[in-house]
Amino acid sequence: MSAARAVWPALLAAGIALSAWQWHEAAESPAQHHGHTHLHDDSGKPARLYAWDAGRAAQVTLASAAGSVQLIRGPQGWAATPPGQAAEFDAAGFVALFSQARSDRTLTPQEGENYGLAPPQLRIDVRDAAGERLALLDVGALAPDGLGRYVRLPDEAQIRIIPDYQTRAPLAALGAAGPQPAATPPLVKPALHKDK
Repeated sequence: MSAARAVWPALLAAGIALSAWQWHEAAESPAQHHGHTHLHDDSGKPARLYAWDAGRAAQVTLASAAGSVQLIRGPQGWAATPPGQAAEFDAAGFVALFSQARSDRTLTPQEGENYGLAPPQLRIDVRDAAGERLALLDVGALAPDGLGRYVRLPDEAQIRIIPDYQTRAPLAALGAAGPQPAATPPLVKPALHKDK
């Protein structure tokens, strides 16, 4: 019975020590976390990259080593220049998604790493009807987790990681998506069947 009583104070002390350690870790600067930090707004959601409304966007320019396309919003919807390029690209859908783009991770660039940003695989430039820039984003390589993509805002030294789905459509529109992962092989070869 005395051994069981001794366990409870030890568990309580361990819980207090763990809480103190977590508080200390949260208080440290991002540099103490290998340059990686998480960014969240007041509601706990990942922080938006920009604060603009999709309805303000009137011009989107996508540029990569493969070429560039400019999309202009007109009375009949979006039109591409040069005509016919990026025909499958849904500019309205992209602008609606991109205006809500969020990043919950940043990292300090490591020497010798370019993260697919030198040069960028894609540059996204969004402007309003008066030509005022709403967003400028350089898009780099896919992160090792396969879910995020390295990006850089022009006025930041840090590199951000955003969900890959936020840049898939414009990368595909310019053929800048790079090599796609190989298809997963089937678990059972077609010639091999279990006898019944």
